[in-house]
Amino acid sequence: MNKKNKRGPESEEPVGAESVNEEVAEAGNEAANAQAETEPVVKEGVSAEPAEVAGEADSAEDADDIDIVALAQSKMEEYKDTLQRVQAEFDNYRKRNAEAVKQARAEGVNETILQMLPVLDTVEIAIGMINDEATKAGVELIRKKFAEVFSHYGVEEIEAEGAEFDPALHNAVMQIEDAENAGKVVEVLRKGYRRNGKVIRYAMVKVAN
Repeated sequence: MNKKNKRGPESEEPVGAESVNEEVAEAGNEAANAQAETEPVVKEGVSAEPAEVAGEADSAEDADDIDIVALAQSKMEEYKDTLQRVQAEFDNYRKRNAEAVKQARAEGVNETILQMLPVLDTVEIAIGMINDEATKAGVELIRKKFAEVFSHYGVEEIEAEGAEFDPALHNAVMQIEDAENAGKVVEVLRKGYRRNGKVIRYAMVKVAN
């Protein structure tokens, strides 16, 4: 009777099966590692942004920067125009103010001189009435002082006696018949004065017809 070799129970693997399984598992691990190395690393909750999206973001930032610069330049021009306008208005105001001050000062001087003229009139009348030469000389010094002050402020006497009658300078209060001197001033009743071309007081005169 021939004897058969027994392999044992059917659940046992044939000789060499364990080494084959290990090689298959090792090959699977190597393949998994290779795939992991080739895949990009993505952090949890963070997605990779394409280059096109990044470029669009940079362009948007550049456009915002250009808008800010343009706005700043526009504001600068606006403030410059405002400053120039304010400066021009101030220059005009300063000129007007200076002219107003000048006119006010001139009017003040004219008014003061106008108030002094009656005093000068009285001094001149007194000189004509004084017989004593020494006294007359003293009063004459007062009249000269008036003349110096008036000359300092540009005041001058209006020519009248013997001159052609001029209504812009003379005030005719009397008339006489004198064909030879018709149209001329034959007598000055009160002297007239002007300052810097402006009449302060008209000469009161007698005119011949």
